[in-house]
Amino acid sequence: MELMRQGYSPEAACKEAVTRIVKKNPERAKGIQIGFLALNKQGEHGAYCLQKGFSYAVCTGDTEDKNILINGKQYFS
Repeated sequence: MELMRQGYSPEAACKEAVTRIVKKNPERAKGIQIGFLALNKQGEHGAYCLQKGFSYAVCTGDTEDKNILINGKQYFS
């Protein structure tokens, strides 16, 4: 994502992408689901979506289980 080249964190870049969609057509955005995921070179991850219900899985060696499911933050509550 271009935003990450500008110094945004993965989550902040995803949030900005979602915000741009909402600004373009707020009424339409309320009736659809779009989610973005981002990962940077340091392994940091983030996500953001329009509506509740967007989740993603991460597999790392840092936890005993190694697999975690993360609920993405959403624009609309």
